[in-house]
Amino acid sequence: MADTALNILELKNNNRNRILELLRYNPLSRAELSQKTGLAKSSVTTLTAEMISDGILCEAGLDKQNGLVGRRRILLDINGDYGYVFGINLHRKRIALSAVNIKGEELWSHSFETCNLNNQTAPLQIKKALLQKKAELTSGRLLGIGIAAPGPLDCEKGIILEPPNFKLFNNFNITDFLEKEFDCPVFLENDAATLATAEHCYIKKQNGSSLFVTISDGIGSALMKNGDIYGGSHGIAGELGHISIDPFGEKCPCGNRGCLEQYATLSALKARFDISGCLDLLDDGKSSDEGKKAFEFLVNTLGTALVGAVNLFDLDAVIIYGEYNPIAQRLSKALEDYIKAHSVICKVHPVMVMPSGQDRSKAAFAAAIPAINKFFSQSI
Repeated sequence: MADTALNILELKNNNRNRILELLRYNPLSRAELSQKTGLAKSSVTTLTAEMISDGILCEAGLDKQNGLVGRRRILLDINGDYGYVFGINLHRKRIALSAVNIKGEELWSHSFETCNLNNQTAPLQIKKALLQKKAELTSGRLLGIGIAAPGPLDCEKGIILEPPNFKLFNNFNITDFLEKEFDCPVFLENDAATLATAEHCYIKKQNGSSLFVTISDGIGSALMKNGDIYGGSHGIAGELGHISIDPFGEKCPCGNRGCLEQYATLSALKARFDISGCLDLLDDGKSSDEGKKAFEFLVNTLGTALVGAVNLFDLDAVIIYGEYNPIAQRLSKALEDYIKAHSVICKVHPVMVMPSGQDRSKAAFAAAIPAINKFFSQSI
């Protein structure tokens, strides 16, 4: 008898979750929810009435009818005031914070430089800023915290291991630190993975196999299959920046030689060529010879690593994010041409290279998305 009751409760929770997922991005009527879930209209009416009573859903006005005859239907939507999550993006030069409600609306953002911080003051400053904002956000409750950091990470234990040039949080269990203070679930994820997930959820759904590449002082990547992150056996796959493109090349802080990070970041190009910034790489008729050489070098080095990734994972698309955003279209086209010319995969099917639709200022927003996804996937 007890097992039967548990099965009924589980089925009910699963149906509530299905309704939430359908409403996550667009308001729908009860009739549309019935059609999309296959549930009887009476079941949808009962479930959504409970969810409205719980504060998770709200009525959002009448539909536009789209030329249909008859009474206009009442739309249901996620109630953003039900709760929110915090996002924390840990970068080598700055820390960015964000509060995002369950509708995916950013409520607050804040950032500060890391230059005057150490491994003791940095976590305390994060905690102080979040506690202050939590006290100010009187609408809804804190449902979780998402943290994005460069890898390698032990995401299961919540420990930032030893990312190169990232001593501020080396071997620090940041999830334990925040869980004790905020009494909510805390999730640690690779920054490339959070950005890739945000791209899929809020910018453009990625079908097939894609590689999301972040370039911002360092280089990281996340492999996706139909929107799901592939993290490997321990969740730390995707270290494109530490793929060696020259086994006899420059020494990398990771211990390897010839790592992509030593060649394809903007700081690496500045050290190698007489350029002042990203705009020197534009092909606007005013580019200097150094700018042209730097751009060609960037395409060759980054392209070499991407060809290896395309050949290994049979990718359908590569998405570029980060410090090359001002030349995103030109760089994406050049890399796509390079991959087409050098990858055996392109003899079978095309591989697209495209710029990310995300602004770099939204990295903390992306860090919050795994916590929001967890909310939508759990039994409610």
